[in-house]
Amino acid sequence: MILLPILIISCRQTENEKSKNKPNKKASTGLTNQTDLFEFKIPDTISLGKHIGRITKYKRIKKQNIDYLLSVIVSNQYEDSKIKMDTFSNGTLNPFFGINGFKTGTQEIELLIEEQIIEPYEKDKDSFLGITKIYHEYDARITVVGGNYISETEKELLSKTKK
Repeated sequence: MILLPILIISCRQTENEKSKNKPNKKASTGLTNQTDLFEFKIPDTISLGKHIGRITKYKRIKKQNIDYLLSVIVSNQYEDSKIKMDTFSNGTLNPFFGINGFKTGTQEIELLIEEQIIEPYEKDKDSFLGITKIYHEYDARITVVGGNYISETEKELLSKTKK
């Protein structure tokens, strides 16, 4: 049996960006330890070029009548040392995201997860949507090799993109 590596990734929560609307604060709570909020599946070894990873679990305690959206922003380095912030979202709570292997050796991957909590509320007989954006930073270390290497983890992820 082949064990697929799920990387444990360090987390730092960054500054929250809130809309000027005032949604119900109780709905945004529910998790005390932010490092337990997400689980990722990222290949620990990739070849040069473009590859994929995925958020496999989103563990926030969800409330009724509240929607949640996730986006993954990856700081990818390309040719000529150009760094591009690539944003990925597919409308689910388990989005796929792209990783670029730009040189062989050990590479640090920086991920910024944008979590949007969308809450309806009423004020003076009008209905509004309050959107709370919370950003979570993660780092992962991968190995980049030459050739056309595809790990078992990536094969599994690729098979799920075709469904």
